Amino acid sequence: STSAIEDLVDELKRDYTIVIVTHNMQQAARVSDLTAFFSLDVHEDGLRNGILVEYDATEMIFTQPSDERTEGYVTGRFG
Repeated sequence: STSAIEDLVDELKRDYTIVIVTHNMQQAARVSDLTAFFSLDVHEDGLRNGILVEYDATEMIFTQPSDERTEGYVTGRFG
C-alpha cells in the first residue's frame, strides 16, 4: 500500500500542491521535491512554539542540511 500511495502522490503532484507531514524519512526522501524541518522551542515560562528550522530542496535536506538539528534528525541521531 505504501508504493500505491507514493505512486498516487507522484501523479497528483503534477497538478496539485501536496503537503505531507511524516516522520518516515525514507518516504519523505522518495516522494517530495521540497522539505521543511520543524522543531519545538520551549520558553522559560513553559510556552511551546513550533519553529521552522530549515526549508530546502529535499536532496539538500538529506545530503547537505545547513542546520545541525536537521542533520541530527534525518540521520537518526536526534528525535
